Amino acid sequence: MPNDTDEKVDGNGQGNGSGEPAPAAAKAEPAPQTIEDMITQLEEDKAKAEQSARDNHDRLLRTAADFENFKKRAKKDIDEGAQKGREAILKEILPVIDNLERALKHAASDDPLAQGVRMVEKQFLAALEKFGITRFSGVGQAFDPAMHDAIQQIETDEYPPGAVAQDFASGYLQNGKLLRAAMVGVAKAPTGEKA
Repeated sequence: MPNDTDEKVDGNGQGNGSGEPAPAAAKAEPAPQTIEDMITQLEEDKAKAEQSARDNHDRLLRTAADFENFKKRAKKDIDEGAQKGREAILKEILPVIDNLERALKHAASDDPLAQGVRMVEKQFLAALEKFGITRFSGVGQAFDPAMHDAIQQIETDEYPPGAVAQDFASGYLQNGKLLRAAMVGVAKAPTGEKA
């Protein structure tokens, strides 16, 4: 015999814990779709999935291209940094070579010390050539402000006016790019002569 404390049980054999009768079943499931509706729904889902796949593929391609560009930029930045570092060191060494060159201009050619200095200078220049550094002189050439720094004018009839008449310090190129301009004296017509 049921007692007042017994729970009411619904059709599934589950009580609601309140002693009240179980509510009627929740809303009934929607009516089954027709096959055409299901096919249409599946085609829409397929189109959405294909579009999503295309979007993801495009995003992946853009990300890969961005990464390749980043790697190229990073390599270029590293190479430029290394190049600037080499240039800074070389610009500090070039005055040493200039002083060796000046010393050799004033030394006797048969002096053993001068011969030793000449060998050291050749060794320096050979080492620089391994890094693509070449020395150039502008004597006899037309003055080029991109390659020469004029530090004085020299009256001479040996060279035409506007030509380089004397090198005070050689210029240097690194792989065809100017590393340091040559310091030169530029010829001008002797006083009293017309150019």
